[in-house]
Amino acid sequence: MTLSVMEQETVLKMAPREAPEFRVVIVGRDSLTGSLLADALVNSLKCDAVSARHYDLLRVLGLGKVSLVIISADLNSSDGCGLDLASAVSAAYPKIPIIILMDEPVDDLVIRAFLSGARGVFNPQDSISEFIDCVEHVRRGSIWAKKEAADCFLETFRSLPAPGALTENNSAALTTRERQVVQCAATGKTNKAIASELHLSEHTVKNYLFKAFDKLGVSSRVELLFYLTIRGHSFGPSKIERLEADMAD
Repeated sequence: MTLSVMEQETVLKMAPREAPEFRVVIVGRDSLTGSLLADALVNSLKCDAVSARHYDLLRVLGLGKVSLVIISADLNSSDGCGLDLASAVSAAYPKIPIIILMDEPVDDLVIRAFLSGARGVFNPQDSISEFIDCVEHVRRGSIWAKKEAADCFLETFRSLPAPGALTENNSAALTTRERQVVQCAATGKTNKAIASELHLSEHTVKNYLFKAFDKLGVSSRVELLFYLTIRGHSFGPSKIERLEADMAD
């Protein structure tokens, strides 16, 4: 069952004072997924766990007493939407560890998840026992990543250009259209989605990305994400501002 903010506040206040201070809020792809995972944690770890709606999460965290947040990367059938929510949580509550649920740990999404503040990435198709292990590791301050994610990190770091090579001149050399395409790519949009938004063909988008990658000294979207993070680039309103606007609506 997915609880409203008022119901969650009541649960948090009624939690036994003598119990360990370990409380989890889960934002699943849907309410059923969140509720099932919450039940698994309650039964296995004897902790407090509730499922919340994505637009309620920041308000719930404002109530305090939350030890861990679990967020599905895909919310409302939108790939990677949960990563924006994770970024907002990480910025507002940097001490609360985050686990990202991801059905298919694609390289660029895995990198985006950790750049968004996650300390663990878990495939919900894996076993409940592995899910409990993931939560326990992240709860104790460790990072959880299975072999595929770890290999992704190693390969990405090996292929990154040296930090000294990432200069402002690289970014300044981009044309207006290249910057627009890079901006869209950095938010996780596919070439098809970028083409639709900018009224271009997918082939043209691919060409713009190829030219931008060459100028920036990167060779993939994963490296692009690292490049932008290292340079401190951001585009448009902050993720927190966008999420707060969504909740206000």
